[in-house]
Amino acid sequence: MAKSKQLQNFYNSKAWFNARDYKLQEQNFKCERCGGVAETVHHIIPLTDQNYNDIEIRLGNDNLMAVCKNCHKQIHRELDGKRTIEFDHNGQLKPF
Repeated sequence: MAKSKQLQNFYNSKAWFNARDYKLQEQNFKCERCGGVAETVHHIIPLTDQNYNDIEIRLGNDNLMAVCKNCHKQIHRELDGKRTIEFDHNGQLKPF
């Protein structure tokens, strides 16, 4: 699904680059899912136009997860209904 102009602009913003870089450094570039090399940051609660104004969802460190490219693809396949994912009471992915 194509991102809206608002989301495209956000993902190209300095605020996103700073939040993303902080999360990657905080996790020492280690994937929080498999332990591999994290190259990207995933929103645990997906960012949408409907929740865009919620700063905790958009930029909150607790809603961000450092992941490798393979895990990021897998998470999005699961979110698209190809596999169910579950989170624990701390918002962390439960192991499969």
